Amino acid sequence: MISRALNDSRWRLYLAFACVAFACLAMAQSSAAHGAGSEPGFEVATIKPAAPSPDGHTHINYPPGDQWSAANISMVALMEWAYAMPRQQILDGPSWLGSTRFDIQAKLDPESLKGRSSEEERDLKRRMVQKLLAERCGLKTHLETRTLPAYDLVLAKGGSKLEVTKSSGKTISKSRNSFHGEGLSMSLIAEQLSQISGRIVVDKTGLGDRYDLNFQWTPDDEPPTDGSAPSLFTAIQEQLGLKLESAKEPVPVLAIDHIELPSAHLVRVHTNP
Repeated sequence: MISRALNDSRWRLYLAFACVAFACLAMAQSSAAHGAGSEPGFEVATIKPAAPSPDGHTHINYPPGDQWSAANISMVALMEWAYAMPRQQILDGPSWLGSTRFDIQAKLDPESLKGRSSEEERDLKRRMVQKLLAERCGLKTHLETRTLPAYDLVLAKGGSKLEVTKSSGKTISKSRNSFHGEGLSMSLIAEQLSQISGRIVVDKTGLGDRYDLNFQWTPDDEPPTDGSAPSLFTAIQEQLGLKLESAKEPVPVLAIDHIELPSAHLVRVHTNP
């Protein structure tokens, strides 16, 4: 009972912090929409239909300095990066949002990066991409909380099989049927499981360390064979000592009010005045 109460308390605290953070983001968006402040945008940016991808993957490149680019990217994946919002929590968009893909090249004024740390530089580029989406696609959004289908991540019978990490950093490597991670918090593990399962995952394990984990599974669209890995849910339970339970949870979401395909007159070089 005490453990459950602590988990519920942590979840309520998470929601409180999330609401405050998203309220701040909403205020920033509102200010930008009304021209307040002097938030810089890209000096030059082009958005074009994606060229044939050699590997079929999406790539987002933001090296240190004045360059930013993305290849073979959908608008929902672009929003996921720009707003640091899980894809399952970006709602109400048109059907093409996740299917139509683009190549984007952008350059910013090097002066806008002076005195910024690498983390501040990345956050600035995120905001620049938000501004680009507003300018080129007419993107309008708002933040709210909705109760959505979710999975609660809990301890399986017998307890966790996760290993407490010895790594000072974090590493994530995954494919459509395997996952390897080092130095991951439970909130980050839940986020990764959300991407894999396609549904929001809420950590209710009560585990507070950082962990290493490896597991393999057979995707639902692949027929099982002799010696093949188990299903995702079974793999999580048998290999990690965790369990996904169906639930409904109130979660913060980014709701799309309006977005357009970047049309011919919008897909062009743009220079800030």
